[in-house]
Amino acid sequence: MSYTVIWSPIARLTYYQILEYLDEKWTIKELEAFINRTEEAINHICDNPLLYSYSEESDTHRCVVVKQVSLFYRMKTETIELLVFWDNRQDPAKLLL
Repeated sequence: MSYTVIWSPIARLTYYQILEYLDEKWTIKELEAFINRTEEAINHICDNPLLYSYSEESDTHRCVVVKQVSLFYRMKTETIELLVFWDNRQDPAKLLL
């Protein structure tokens, strides 16, 4: 079963912030690699949403897109809600899910 993906406003904002950072500080090659890796991760999530680690406390799953960035998402009946892209180097206490 393939799920429908819904981007939360925060997920969209944090994704674009990461793209902006990569565009400013890195090359097009790294930017494109991140975009491709994100698309692959979302496809994996759609095919098998239970593949990635789950937190009962926040009722979310965490997918490491690249070692510096994780994607947090929540499963609903027939949808996957992308919640936030998180820079893993940040203080985890700031992550409010």
